[in-house]
Amino acid sequence: MTIRPLNQHPRSRRPTLAAFTALAVVMLAGCMASAPAGQGTAATIGAGASGGSAMAPDEAAQRVHALVNEHRAHRGCPALAWDAGAARVAQAHSADMRTRQFFSHTSPEGRSPFDRLDAAGLAWRAAAENIAQNPGSPDEVVRAWLGSAGHRANIENCQLTRHGVGVSGTYWTDLFYTPRA
Repeated sequence: MTIRPLNQHPRSRRPTLAAFTALAVVMLAGCMASAPAGQGTAATIGAGASGGSAMAPDEAAQRVHALVNEHRAHRGCPALAWDAGAARVAQAHSADMRTRQFFSHTSPEGRSPFDRLDAAGLAWRAAAENIAQNPGSPDEVVRAWLGSAGHRANIENCQLTRHGVGVSGTYWTDLFYTPRA
């Protein structure tokens, strides 16, 4: 399993491309783990699954939403509101990673999650993103994120108020943000 968090950036301190690249490299070094060969888990998520009980991507995203909010409640944070716009952005990023076979917060063209939020017309003042590749179920991906300091920090950040989840094959994106007031 490979997972990677992107820590929150307030709008007023949006990182430069160089700073963003340095941040991604540091997080990659601290948060990357690979699944053993043959343990890709498309069998449990999405269409075309063979064996196991298939879960539609929308169902998987809603399960992540419920699990993240359950964890936040235990930590004293308010529930994140489901945001359809953030979900569309997260879904598009997961699909893009799957289609073009890359795994990064930054697209091959250099578009960051912050750029994707802006392009979708979502006015934000703080944002963060968790991505994962090859988790077997929503429960497993959330468990993996909670086992990683950077991912956990994004989930437990009580200042973030909305999120949307996108799933495409074995690629997951959870995009968190707080709207600009």
